[in-house]
Amino acid sequence: MKRLILGLLALLGPSYAGAAEELQTIIVRPGDTLWSISNTYLKDPKRWNELLKHNRLPSSDPSIALPGMALKVPVSLLKAQYRAAKLVYFLNEVLLRPSGVSDWKNVSASMDLFKADTLRTRAGARADVKFYTGEILNLYPNSIAVLRPPGDKDTDVRLMAGEMRGLRSRVVTASARITPKTKDTEFGAKIKDDLTTLVQVYKGKADVEAGGKTVEVPAGFASEVRMDMQPSNPVKLPKLPDFDATRTALASGGKTPQLTTTGGVVSLNMGRPGKQPAGGDLPKADPGGAKVPDLNDKSLDAAEIIKLISVGNPVQSYHLQVSREQTFSSTVLDKNYDSFEDINLNSLLPPGNYYMRVALIDLLGFEGKFSAPRPVKVGGPR
Repeated sequence: MKRLILGLLALLGPSYAGAAEELQTIIVRPGDTLWSISNTYLKDPKRWNELLKHNRLPSSDPSIALPGMALKVPVSLLKAQYRAAKLVYFLNEVLLRPSGVSDWKNVSASMDLFKADTLRTRAGARADVKFYTGEILNLYPNSIAVLRPPGDKDTDVRLMAGEMRGLRSRVVTASARITPKTKDTEFGAKIKDDLTTLVQVYKGKADVEAGGKTVEVPAGFASEVRMDMQPSNPVKLPKLPDFDATRTALASGGKTPQLTTTGGVVSLNMGRPGKQPAGGDLPKADPGGAKVPDLNDKSLDAAEIIKLISVGNPVQSYHLQVSREQTFSSTVLDKNYDSFEDINLNSLLPPGNYYMRVALIDLLGFEGKFSAPRPVKVGGPR
């Protein structure tokens, strides 16, 4: 009997048990037909009759106009650019403007996002998106991004404002196009007030294109693209420290920040500019306490960036988050601090057990990945 059932299932093939298929909802415009829908959305338009298996339609004639409605379509049949993305994580106020809608609405956990949808993060907010085809978008505070923008061929994200980090994501901005060149390419893109695009590549390599010129940027390098200008040649950047790797001994004379959380006080142990930290076990500040120029200065070009990085500390500040939960579904503290600041959590939070994580922000203002959550105890025993 078991063999008979298995044989029947094999004969029925993909038409069997449609409930087992992963379905996605698409919105049909009034006047669309099964033929036009299939030509637009399906990898193989001749499989339009598959839509009849998952939807109750007024007619099975593929040439009859349909009313505006929502159709369920097997994900396996959809063209890659029409497969939904998933909001896998968000923090604080993140807004969504669906395609064709003028109003913004709050996002919800694990919601589907579709072609031409726009995401917006407010101050202190973050959104992480995973496309069905594997590309990943991390959208940082005060940013706006359009997903799979219409009219932009071979594009996953149009970054309108703010900062993002992407894995294999193809990105366009007002001044540049960024195309990953390897399967593991990971990079950051940031738009300045004058619409200049800054690009940093962390893994793999990416092409940065503007003004008829394409520059290949390898891992550990950056490029700047001003409006109506060609990309700068790649500039080598210092590697940000990894909090989860073996900590470098500062006694060796290096400048690697060392994250400590002793007694509820969080510190990068960088020391205040021009001042020797207490205890004498940290390296002294550079003689003369040279001031690091402002990297947001619009007159700054790539050559000046090279000089700044060679004399300035690569870590400008750090982003600290504290939560009651290891998943960081909500936070009790979410703030950026200068690299030399020490944060006494005992004066900021009620006594108790928490989790904290930190992301470094470099001289260009790019924020790295968060460290792994680590437990921290605030105050005395409860």
